[in-house]
Amino acid sequence: MTLCSLFITFDYMKFIMDSDCLIKLTKAHLKELACSSFEIILPEQVKREVVDAGGDHPDAEVVRENINRNILSVLPGPGKSRAKGEEEALVLYRRGGFTGICSDDRRFIRRLRVLDVPYVTPAVLMLLLVKNGRLSVSEAYAKLDALNPFISADEYLVAKLKLQSISVGGKGDEDQIIKTT
Repeated sequence: MTLCSLFITFDYMKFIMDSDCLIKLTKAHLKELACSSFEIILPEQVKREVVDAGGDHPDAEVVRENINRNILSVLPGPGKSRAKGEEEALVLYRRGGFTGICSDDRRFIRRLRVLDVPYVTPAVLMLLLVKNGRLSVSEAYAKLDALNPFISADEYLVAKLKLQSISVGGKGDEDQIIKTT
């Protein structure tokens, strides 16, 4: 794997998700589909940041319910750490057993690139859902528009171009590498 690429050839994918990605997927109504298609793990600190600190906010309530119904799993971080959710995600990834980290935090993504840790952004996760047949291209366009206010213009454009190429060419290149921006 290159520093910022992920081969889309996995039948089973297990991701650690940070708060930023979790909230964006929740707002775009993609989280439940992602959770039913991939194994999504939240570090304990991410739960604290989104659910505990979120109080009665609707997004926090949705995530709390997903955890209670075992749609999302929470893994404790190292000891009684109060590190940011991203730091706990990296620690958990390094323990092994994960395909990559789901994040849309620019600073954290730069760090993941330097450390050669595979990652996916919310738009790339949506493209994986299309690739796996869990989301149609027309549904993906609607979800991408829902993500648009929360993701970078570059990420939006790259995802839209990829969806256009899938629309024109059918399923797209099966062994294509989706590069994150």
